[in-house]
Amino acid sequence: MLVTMVKPSRQKVFLHMATTALNHWAVFRFGLSYPDERHLRRFAELCENVPGTLQELRSLYIDLFEAELPQPRCPLLESAWLLNRPAGDVVLENKLFYRNFGLEIHSQAAPDHLLTQLEFLAWLDHCLAAGNPDAASLERARAEFLQRHLSHWIRPLANLARNADGDCYADLLDALAVEVDSALACD
Repeated sequence: MLVTMVKPSRQKVFLHMATTALNHWAVFRFGLSYPDERHLRRFAELCENVPGTLQELRSLYIDLFEAELPQPRCPLLESAWLLNRPAGDVVLENKLFYRNFGLEIHSQAAPDHLLTQLEFLAWLDHCLAAGNPDAASLERARAEFLQRHLSHWIRPLANLARNADGDCYADLLDALAVEVDSALACD
């Protein structure tokens, strides 16, 4: 069998950890960033197939998300997943979304990179938690952003990571796909 499912108990624990944190988008952002010792410890607590050393975890990360030409095996760029729209349009739309909320991204950050998108979602939820008086507008923006920019490619990315023996990262991406679906169902 090419695709194996995460054991339900592990997936529930992982999803619980991610969604009960102060800001679950920030938790996913952290989990998908370049790994350090904290990543190794958390993955070991939550997943069954975790590399034994930090160096092995970093090698897995690079193999999945950074190495290969012309793109990595599991690209974290939204534009890599859209065949019916020019990449420039996708990048520009993300950039305009951020600017609409008064945010500027670092010149070296890709606007359509998953980490940038998760950071934006974390910022929206931070604004909501801080009691922003225009909560309804922020909730609509979050739903639209999720629908337009994450809903169509996170599940395929998770499946690709699973097929590429991404193990702990596939588990994390599975949980993210569930969270995206859940957030859209609530909005």
